[in-house]
Amino acid sequence: MRKCLEDAVRYVKGVGPKRSILLEDLGILTVRDLLDYLPFRIEDFSKVSSIGSLCAGESATVRGAVQSSGFVGSQRGRAFRVAVTDGTGLLYLVWYNAAFMYGALRQGDHVLASGKVEWRRGALEMAHPTFRKIPSHEVAESGPVIPVYHATAGLSSSQIAAIVRNALEEYLPLVDITVPPNLAEGEGLPSEREAYMHVHRPASPSQWHRGMKTFAFREMFYLQLAVQLLRREAKTSKGPGPFLDFGLADRFIRELPFALTRAQEKAVADIRNDLSQNKVMNRLLQGDVGSGKTVVAMYALLAAAGSGFQGAFLAPTEILARQHRTTFQSLAKDLVRVGYLTGAVTGPEREAVLDGLREGRIDILIGTHAMLQGNIVWRKLGVAVTDEQHRFGVKQRLALPEQTEGPSPHVLVMSATPIPRSLALTLYGDLDITVLDVMPEGRMPPETVLLRPANSYRAYRKVREEVFRGHQAYVVCPVIREGKTSRKSAEEVFENLRRGSLKGLRIGLIHGAMARTASEAVMEDFVFGRLDVLVSTTLVEVGVDVPNATCMVVEDAGSFGLATLHQLRGRVGRSRHKAYCFLIAQEEQGRASEERLAALTRITDGFALAEMDLKLRGPGQFFGTRQHGQADLAAALVDCQVSLDLIMRARESAQQALNLMDRGEAGYWGEALLGEVRRKFGDVFSYSMSR
Repeated sequence: MRKCLEDAVRYVKGVGPKRSILLEDLGILTVRDLLDYLPFRIEDFSKVSSIGSLCAGESATVRGAVQSSGFVGSQRGRAFRVAVTDGTGLLYLVWYNAAFMYGALRQGDHVLASGKVEWRRGALEMAHPTFRKIPSHEVAESGPVIPVYHATAGLSSSQIAAIVRNALEEYLPLVDITVPPNLAEGEGLPSEREAYMHVHRPASPSQWHRGMKTFAFREMFYLQLAVQLLRREAKTSKGPGPFLDFGLADRFIRELPFALTRAQEKAVADIRNDLSQNKVMNRLLQGDVGSGKTVVAMYALLAAAGSGFQGAFLAPTEILARQHRTTFQSLAKDLVRVGYLTGAVTGPEREAVLDGLREGRIDILIGTHAMLQGNIVWRKLGVAVTDEQHRFGVKQRLALPEQTEGPSPHVLVMSATPIPRSLALTLYGDLDITVLDVMPEGRMPPETVLLRPANSYRAYRKVREEVFRGHQAYVVCPVIREGKTSRKSAEEVFENLRRGSLKGLRIGLIHGAMARTASEAVMEDFVFGRLDVLVSTTLVEVGVDVPNATCMVVEDAGSFGLATLHQLRGRVGRSRHKAYCFLIAQEEQGRASEERLAALTRITDGFALAEMDLKLRGPGQFFGTRQHGQADLAAALVDCQVSLDLIMRARESAQQALNLMDRGEAGYWGEALLGEVRRKFGDVFSYSMSR
């Protein structure tokens, strides 16, 4: 049988039926998925320094023998300390609160270790290093460069690496060249086939970085080509026709219990103008946390209902969908008939909703991904709104318009993630952009306080005070559970708070490894006031509206970008009560991290912070949330690979490629490129190359 990249992954050497199920949990179904499952980092043991030459503050790799190991006390809890020597000096490898390390390294073991060297406890130490045990007879002065993959229970990173190597041997010659060779050469990049080898089997760190840059450029190139094709499609698509009756929408605005801000008034005017045209509206409504995007979206949906059309409001989670339904019921009252559809709506209740849509008895449907699945038929869809747009992506936000057999509906997508305008124009080039840059009156920004771990008691003392006043609080951590880093885990913090400084309070825990039903049940308890404190990972970054929450505590705040921290801060201060955000930073954070966190205590404008983040960390953090279980390339999300300059060059290259395709000069790679773009984004455009 002829091999192809769409072959099921189970047929790759070393996989089989059992491992194919584990790979499916990682979103890997085909050989192509496997090759595109890129390592998220490398362990670099390629340059070994002698211990005697080490200086505090530098990062290094050492090779030595274990002299002793055991637990010692420290201010940060019990530390597992391992003494290593290579004959030139002594270095201590240290892991804090890491019971899992017991027995991992014993006297006489030989080890390669890599990390940052610090002077502590009167000696050189390396905290939470990357390490490998090696045979004692290995005497080479350097070690390998090892790719590290996101693993899953039953399938380690090293096992994934072995499977990928087998796939490369069999399938690498079948990889199509989709980035035109002249573009790759112009960027100084290896070809796609070379890049797969550089990334999965790197001979050096520089080779790995060059390979990753190829994929980062390729992803941006695909995205920019899709955006430009969508822009063309939007200009020629026949819309539902001009809306003629804005009476219902205008009445809604008049009856609001508050006045619109100037920014909201402008946004409403932009949308009204769009809906009055024959062409399809494709607009991004971007606004800082609490700027009033939902009210503007409701205006668009009510304009549809008033003109005899239906509206769809798509939210990323059931909790957020329920909150939007409550908002509609509170503000729109009985102006329209509102339906609700999520994965939890099943059986006769779901059938009743589908019948109501088909027969026109539902004016506006609010829901989640369930609105994109199954046999949904709209009688006359006129406006499709997507909330928290970055949770969906290009393909998903176009799914609702694709469900309609008649004219395309108007599209409004919303994002609460402040994105610098230069980057927004590049990422959302197929959309017109409206920005809500004025906050409603009476909204006070939270007081932001930067603390060291030794003073973290101040944050939790304030949490307890606020709970006694009848309010609630969030505690956010960078990782789920203890691992091979010193970062605070949600599970550890939850247990410590429950037994320590917040003992006696009602505390809940949610994170991405929990079953969806379990995490949503905990979140619901918090929303309805049955919990005082919610410990979480960044699951609460967007889409959670609990006005009673007045405290946000972020552990290991230096682990997050400014954009994420601003979003977390925006979960509190959503009422007229004074709110607080405590950023607890690690002692050993660098100067750059210190400056970023200090800026957050002074700046409350999300767009100003986004511009700062763009300069300090690059645009990688603005590329949306990579959902667990998807096998999409992570290269474009790696900060060190994606620069604004690279994005702009990819945009120019996509335009050049499209020009060649228009003239029929693209050849075979043009067909392959179109196929890849369609595979990633779906049949969202009807383009075919000239002959």
